[in-house]
Amino acid sequence: MHQALVIFHRWLALIASALVLVVATTGAALVFEGAIDRGLHPALWRVAPGAAPMSIDSLMARARAAVPAPPITGVTIPPVADRAYLMQTGAIQIFVDPYTGVVLGRRTVEEWNRTLPRRLHVLHVSLMASKIGSEVVAIITMSSFVLVLTGAIIWWRDKLWRVRWSASWKRILFDLHHSLGVFASVILIIVSASGLFIHYPRLNALMYKLDQTPSPRPPRQPATAGVQQISAGSLYRVALTALPGARVVFVNLPPKVDQPYVAAMRFPEDHTPGGRSRVFVDRFTGAVLSAVSTRRAEPGTRLGNSIRSIHTGDLFGKPTEMIWLAAAIVLASQTITGVAMWWNGRAARAALRRAGRA
Repeated sequence: MHQALVIFHRWLALIASALVLVVATTGAALVFEGAIDRGLHPALWRVAPGAAPMSIDSLMARARAAVPAPPITGVTIPPVADRAYLMQTGAIQIFVDPYTGVVLGRRTVEEWNRTLPRRLHVLHVSLMASKIGSEVVAIITMSSFVLVLTGAIIWWRDKLWRVRWSASWKRILFDLHHSLGVFASVILIIVSASGLFIHYPRLNALMYKLDQTPSPRPPRQPATAGVQQISAGSLYRVALTALPGARVVFVNLPPKVDQPYVAAMRFPEDHTPGGRSRVFVDRFTGAVLSAVSTRRAEPGTRLGNSIRSIHTGDLFGKPTEMIWLAAAIVLASQTITGVAMWWNGRAARAALRRAGRA
């Protein structure tokens, strides 16, 4: 049984190794996805903090002066004081200093898609091959889960956790493969399992069955005789009143008049950067149509809200991000040491086969 498991583990690893290496290395890089973009484009993102930011409506007016059309449909409000507000207007991103109202720059969605962090993200989730690539990544994620699990089972018999640095380089590779793999195995199982929930909707459906009541659908905008729509600033204030204690991270202003305005919100204890709380507001009257709070979420929804933060390491901020980063690096190194071990063992395996035929 043990030998059969070793052979299965070896051949699955050899078949999947190249793509596991790609997914693991891009996953490690994506721990710094936002930081990479801000580091490569500081002129767009970095601002000098002032006493207080200008109102959202004033900042939107400055952005509209720079790009008159199409209308602004979204505003991202940063979590830190030294970062620009991001306005979305059609296929253009506009970066505005919240303290001075100065438009720092703009870029198209096409330009954004060509940035390094965005390319890494697309490579990680779909291998830059759209739906087919996404399906392949799902298979690779499943393979990674099985490889880590079978690797831990194989390790358990001999419990090799020390690296004999005085031994030959082949033995050092062997020891590194076993010791690093078992130390990172728990985190890698968590990362790969959460990745499976992201890729497979049926797993999500099972998870949400933990809820006593089904999640409500987003409300529709009621037909209203009025033509004057509320301002983004009003939406912002209504959202803060609807969910006290939460921070507005994004306001969505869809252009269609039959859709409500939406404020995405985040409580201090939430781990996903974008938050999972939502306030839906009548765009004409300012009335709250619905408020979805993570503090009132049922078990399945709570788990679903946490899946992304579990997968990316946002769970407890920087400490878990660093642990997840180290685990992703270990997974990448496992493919390299595993292939090297297979290559180094060819002569021994051939000798065993000859002895078996004798």
